[in-house]
Amino acid sequence: MFRLQEEDIRVRLQSVIPIVDEILKISGAPSASVGILHENNIIFTKGHGTVAANEPSYKQRPPGPNTIYGIGSMTKSFVVASLAKIRGEGREAKFEWSTPMKDLLEDFETDNKIAHLATLSDFLSHRTGLSGDMSIAYQGDLKFLLTKPELLRAVATLEKVGQFRSDWIYNNWGYSLAGLVLERFSGMSFEDCLREYVADPLSLHSTTTRPDIHGDFAFAHAALDNNDIYPLPEENPFKESIFETAGGIYSSVNDLLAWAKAILAAEHKSYAGPLKEVPTILSNQVPLDNPSRDHRFYGFGWVRTALPDVVGLQGDNAELFKRDQLPILGSRSQPMMTYYHQGAGLGYYSAIFMFPDTNSSVVVLTNSMPLNDVADWIAQVYITALFGFEDGGTTYHEAAKRYLGLAKRSRDRKLGLVKTMMTALDNERSMTCSYPHLDSYIGQYHNSNTGWPGNFFIDICYPEEEKKRGCLELRFQGRKSQAYELRHMKDDTFEWALDYNQQAKRARFTIWDPEYFKIYFNLDRTRPGGTVSLNWARDSGLPGRGMVLTRRENQGGRAKLSKRHGAIPFQTSFRKFFPGAWCFVTSDMSGMSSGAGTKSNDHFAESTGGRSQPWKSYQKDPKSSNNKNRKPDYLVVQSGSNSGSGSQDDVCKECGKRSGQCECGVGFIAA
Repeated sequence: MFRLQEEDIRVRLQSVIPIVDEILKISGAPSASVGILHENNIIFTKGHGTVAANEPSYKQRPPGPNTIYGIGSMTKSFVVASLAKIRGEGREAKFEWSTPMKDLLEDFETDNKIAHLATLSDFLSHRTGLSGDMSIAYQGDLKFLLTKPELLRAVATLEKVGQFRSDWIYNNWGYSLAGLVLERFSGMSFEDCLREYVADPLSLHSTTTRPDIHGDFAFAHAALDNNDIYPLPEENPFKESIFETAGGIYSSVNDLLAWAKAILAAEHKSYAGPLKEVPTILSNQVPLDNPSRDHRFYGFGWVRTALPDVVGLQGDNAELFKRDQLPILGSRSQPMMTYYHQGAGLGYYSAIFMFPDTNSSVVVLTNSMPLNDVADWIAQVYITALFGFEDGGTTYHEAAKRYLGLAKRSRDRKLGLVKTMMTALDNERSMTCSYPHLDSYIGQYHNSNTGWPGNFFIDICYPEEEKKRGCLELRFQGRKSQAYELRHMKDDTFEWALDYNQQAKRARFTIWDPEYFKIYFNLDRTRPGGTVSLNWARDSGLPGRGMVLTRRENQGGRAKLSKRHGAIPFQTSFRKFFPGAWCFVTSDMSGMSSGAGTKSNDHFAESTGGRSQPWKSYQKDPKSSNNKNRKPDYLVVQSGSNSGSGSQDDVCKECGKRSGQCECGVGFIAA
């Protein structure tokens, strides 16, 4: 009977292969390796595309179940499993999940309100309320700006942007801390812990932080806006880096199916294998939604929910659609407990889903920074076919085909949001004012303030090539390899925005918030040198003026332009709104406001560099907060009326409504 059922399942899975092939092309990923476990047996593997697209020096070949890919944040579950092994139990326990981080790591400090309360479990479940912004650590080109010894000093500057133990805010820094805990209590490197506690006992031969790129390996790529595939440098950026334990593991479909099988087995009380405390690891720690519901919780490295439900809430697709626009996976006639996690890595996107009721798992690995979360869409297609989800008279195949439309819409939406940002900045640029004296802005700008020394700074200098009118160059950490053109906008404001392809080719997580790319210089005309500080990386989803960096001066008061950079202070600040920043306006185009306010209940996705973006969560005009008859608020992207939310006469291409009635704002993004 089971064999007949298994054959029916295989037929369904085979039938959706053309759908997945098309999604792969739409999304800009050269390959996908897929594996499916059902009733504890591997019943299906499939390699889509080729692992060496656009690389003539490598033989074009389809991926197999043993092809190695980066798995991004799926790394986190391996970190937690290793912690459970070294922790010990009972009187022999070296620490508890509830042990405060300050007792685990010497010199650990964070926001004063939670410094003595924040535990290991708080960081593992992303419920500290701290910002996950990685701007000071990564700015593209597969190079991290900070080293592992600088981790504690960086974490000390993270701003509290949500409610402690209430808001789920994705935060890779917490798993970097967990890596320090793992190394301290084991006396070994993360690679050695992974090998001894997880990979060797479970015979996971491909799971490592040190992959052999000369073997069966899928190289990293990025998708361009015309769906071309751009090969990224052949590097392992996570090796011994500050975020190695947040996203540095490489693995294969066969290994991850074995991993899923071991976790599902370890959930039962009779389990006697090498994994420890799996029921605790999979338990509800914090709701993804607030107020909480009876599903959508995060545990330690896993999301837990019950189908039918919206899934993929940790990745790009959840950033590109409002919650009620995302597909519901599953059938009302087949309620199912589900554990899942996604991975957004540098050149790789991945997804793993587990279903304990049927001892099933679906694994999808891809080798691209794509135009949408392609691994999420592919996984949902195969899950629909695996269980034959049919609802409301829709067959499983018809349900699977809807993901073609979702792939196209999410791709177009992401590209459109970046185009809108670029248009907004151009429209804001003053074409009449005279160019400033650029010499006034030249200098090194370091994170300002007290106490915690660090190594983050921005060099503002002239480009090495012939000077462009009104242009400077911004260099993170003073590195020529981290240089960006800095263009004058108006007054003392400059911008360094990148279009979609420019971001993709430098392996950057896509940012469409124009405030992120603005530099506000603060001048004191009465003192030598003029500029005293700058503001950068304001988050449109948060109150405040972003990061304050102070110009380094010597005793003479001039900018110090030393080629050697020692320890310098840094601290992020969101305490005071900076004038001239992003503003919001009600739909009748009146009542301008500053945009200051509290964080919304939406999460900060990993693939946006740990930041919120000005897409779904718009702030209300405080002057009209008590007016119940107000229409929904809209984001104003420029001072004119030909882009952004559109004029009152424009029609939204998404919902068909005029801008005055539109509640989605999507159809105007590419206008």
